[in-house]
Amino acid sequence: MLLPPASLTSEPNSNMRKDTVARFSSVRPNAAPRNTSHSSGKNVCSSELKRRLEAYYKVEDESELSPVAMAVLERNLADAHSDTDDELIEELRDRPLPQVHDRDIEADFEELYETDEELTDLYNARQYVEKKMKANEYFNMNDTKWDEVVKKATEKATEEGQLSNMKECEDILEDMLHWDKLLPDEIKQKVEAKFNELGDMCERGELEPEQAYELFKEFEDKMVSECTELMEAEPLTVNEFSGADNKSVELNDPPGEGPVLRWESRIVFAPGGDAWHPKNRKVKLSVTVKELGLSRHAFRRLREVVGKRYNSGKDELTIISERFDHREENRKDCLRTLYALVEDAMKADVLANAARDAYVKGRLQANSQFMDRLKMKTQKLRQAA
Repeated sequence: MLLPPASLTSEPNSNMRKDTVARFSSVRPNAAPRNTSHSSGKNVCSSELKRRLEAYYKVEDESELSPVAMAVLERNLADAHSDTDDELIEELRDRPLPQVHDRDIEADFEELYETDEELTDLYNARQYVEKKMKANEYFNMNDTKWDEVVKKATEKATEEGQLSNMKECEDILEDMLHWDKLLPDEIKQKVEAKFNELGDMCERGELEPEQAYELFKEFEDKMVSECTELMEAEPLTVNEFSGADNKSVELNDPPGEGPVLRWESRIVFAPGGDAWHPKNRKVKLSVTVKELGLSRHAFRRLREVVGKRYNSGKDELTIISERFDHREENRKDCLRTLYALVEDAMKADVLANAARDAYVKGRLQANSQFMDRLKMKTQKLRQAA
């Protein structure tokens, strides 16, 4: 257990009190201050300071310490007795605190650090931390562990009846991803108009951004309830009614609308004992770009990079590799090329965000009223700091 310094737990030294009082007793009360021609502070004589010190030492109360500090401060402002006061300040700073015991500090440490009772040997702290981290289920996560976690969660949900229809779950996730497509056009127009209105009010300085955010959240909740009422009041069409009755459900339907990757290779049987042929190593990979989940900017960058390898009619990207002698190595090469293309295409999002930020920054800098408010707010923050 860590123990406090001895100066915090020892009793006040009576000899130090006597030395301090004696030092100020030896100073003449009516001695002329040094270099007082340029100072305008009120000088406190040594007898008054001695009286305040004796009062503080008798009572041992912090309320009596403020008059002593005020006297020392006034003497410093008056530029008198600077050497003596500096020694006094050092002594007061190093004085032990009254009524502080070992058990109080030990209790504070026990409340702050709960591991003091669990760790018997502080030299084994590293092993203890490693053991505690390994007990966590998600520590050092890899693909195998994650697949096991997903498998357990899927089995548990299937047993409880929460995951009986994969197609229905996929439809719900698709609706959550493209929630803006579910809103009617009139609701979209109202939301966009309200957003622009609040943005203009923020630029004019009529509203703070926090207030505008709260107002927009209230408006969103109101629009959600209004949209729910409209959807409930709207009757089902003939196609929707017939589709609801004759809906065929495929429980083993894989995610997505179609295959993402399609491999194509040829096999040529050469005469003789060795069936190897140079045409056997050629591998063709076709990728459905829509299933990659790229953004609009990333898709445009990918289309510009690949050029004629992308078929816009089929929404298909073709990658061919015959670099290596073995077919499996060429398949890996196709996948590496695909990953590199996707990674390069996703850089377009960063460039688009940078361009958008530069446009907004330029627009704000062109707004003189906004820049004046920003400068005033910056000055207030600097003054407050």
